[in-house]
Amino acid sequence: MALAGVVIGLCVIITTRYGIDIWIYQKAVFGYLGLIVFAVIMLASQLGYDVINTEVFASSMIKVMGTYGLELSDAWTPWLATACALLGTWIAIKGPIAVRNVTRIMVPMLFLIGIIILITVFSNFSFSELMQIKPLYADEYGGAWEKYMIVTEWNIAFIFGWFASIGVVSRLTKSESKSYWGHFSGFTFIMASFVCIGVLTALAMLGATGVESVDPTDWLLELGGPVLGIMSLVFIAFANISTVAVSLYGIAISTKVLKPELKFKYVTLFWAGWIILLIFWGGIWDYYHVFLALIGATAGPIVALILVDFFLIRKSRISMKDLYQVNGSKGYMYSKGINIPAVVSFFVGIAGYLFVYEPFEGVPRSDIFLFTTGTGFGMFVSGACYYLLSLIKPINHYLRKDRHLESETKQNAISGEK
Repeated sequence: MALAGVVIGLCVIITTRYGIDIWIYQKAVFGYLGLIVFAVIMLASQLGYDVINTEVFASSMIKVMGTYGLELSDAWTPWLATACALLGTWIAIKGPIAVRNVTRIMVPMLFLIGIIILITVFSNFSFSELMQIKPLYADEYGGAWEKYMIVTEWNIAFIFGWFASIGVVSRLTKSESKSYWGHFSGFTFIMASFVCIGVLTALAMLGATGVESVDPTDWLLELGGPVLGIMSLVFIAFANISTVAVSLYGIAISTKVLKPELKFKYVTLFWAGWIILLIFWGGIWDYYHVFLALIGATAGPIVALILVDFFLIRKSRISMKDLYQVNGSKGYMYSKGINIPAVVSFFVGIAGYLFVYEPFEGVPRSDIFLFTTGTGFGMFVSGACYYLLSLIKPINHYLRKDRHLESETKQNAISGEK
């Protein structure tokens, strides 16, 4: 996860250095029209994470209430999840100041939850006792290395799913260094540390009760009693509401970046409606590993294309005039608004992903997976394909049209002065 966060951090260099959203830069990668298609797919799929957050909120509410004698059926789950989504929407609509303020509360709460969980776990178990607990599904997914790489695939896909919001959150910082370090630390060691805490606690609960659960409310109720259960309800509820708010704000801003004439409030409500639709569908929660595969198969190749395009093909130089089409500058029009080599490379990357990994069963198809993961191989294939195509002179001219137009403009200006 930490390595995946470093790769995502390379994209942050683009957004922070030029002060733009990552979707603005992708005009150079996919073209003015191609960008819209890819943006809709990625923005809509990223909101699956918010569905998970809202359902964790609902599950926590139901379990803690049950501890105090108020039994609620599973039929309440989508309605409580919807309440979480609506509260997050209300905060997001209030804008960046509200989002920043709830984040300043949410982050310390999350750290406090992590500390409480660690204290609870190690007051019940020693580290050696935890290591002796047989892992869940220990007899599935082949050998030890295969198991490790499958989990690595899921974690990399999880991190890559957040790339759609890069460039939005950085606007809430006051310097480049804060943006870099905030993204790097958040997407690498902090995220990975919380996953490790979750693994330890799930093992501790399994060892103490024989019950399998991925819900932190279950952990705190079983290992810490109803008092910690209530505390978890408050913290987890606020954390999930805040996470939905931050995510919705980011996606609404990214959408407005693509279509500035849209009203922020209505864009936010539209995406909130999409979250609620997914909540009542229920498929994200039931097929989470397939959802992760969708993210890995699409986000991986897109990130690779962005990095190859910026660092290798354009040598870290882009035309802001062409990105924003100032004075009719359209260096990224390509073929009627679509960058054909990039689109071809994207689908070649997906084919590479499917060649080494079976997303529905969650098992490798090739030994290559054991060294690259599915997302990693998809990235390599798409990035390599795009770069090799760029070495062909006519295609390079096609991709670097912005530089050629800039040169022509300078020459015409010099000729006019003469």
